[in-house]
Amino acid sequence: MKTVVFCHGMPGSEADADLLRQANPGTKIIALGLLEIKSAQMTSDLEALSDEALGQSNEKNVHLVGFSIGAMVAIRLAAMRPDIVSQLTLISPAAPLSLGDFLPKMAGKPVFDLALKHPKLLRLLTRLQGLVVRVSPKTLIKILFANCGTVEKELLNDPSFKEVMIQGLSASLVRRPENYISYVSAYVADWSDALREVRCPVTLWHGTKDTWSPPEMSKELQGAFGQKATINLVEDGEHYSTLARAIL
Repeated sequence: MKTVVFCHGMPGSEADADLLRQANPGTKIIALGLLEIKSAQMTSDLEALSDEALGQSNEKNVHLVGFSIGAMVAIRLAAMRPDIVSQLTLISPAAPLSLGDFLPKMAGKPVFDLALKHPKLLRLLTRLQGLVVRVSPKTLIKILFANCGTVEKELLNDPSFKEVMIQGLSASLVRRPENYISYVSAYVADWSDALREVRCPVTLWHGTKDTWSPPEMSKELQGAFGQKATINLVEDGEHYSTLARAIL
């Protein structure tokens, strides 16, 4: 059985991997517990976390997968461990903001704006969202997906998808809000230098109607990675629906 190591999105949790497993039933997927560490200590803690997880795979050539903001972690891991990571797949990746004028097209723009300009307000927003999740997680899901398209609305009708979302929101906004904020803050900083350090082949999957991470992000990443990168555009795919359709 093929083994991959998975980096989930934010807000999110290891449960995000359940969507990837739907399209890859013959693959063993080890999901990293990213919310167990703070991104302020990302280099040292990621090394320890990656050594533990990559060791679980019992393979010297590891296939690393990053989803959404988890792409930032996957890219950094691939850059740090070229001796072990032989393949990198990025699904609906959130590219460094320094690569283009992406922010106006991102559904998470209000959150990222706060992280950039008003970190104290980001903490307040996170607390408020955490309270909503405690009382009625489906209410926050409805707000987050208010402007999604047809494919994502179909996913919302699936109880198992709602459970994945509830687990992710609870993990990020209720149990580990400080670590969630740290990851958002790390994402809006310029981390594009890690792209130059990736040595392995890179496969990108992106939905043409993704409003969380616009498709231009994968196109810019492809350009930054050069000839070692290929891109698969999923027609009418959105953010989570592309994760559920990506073939490893």
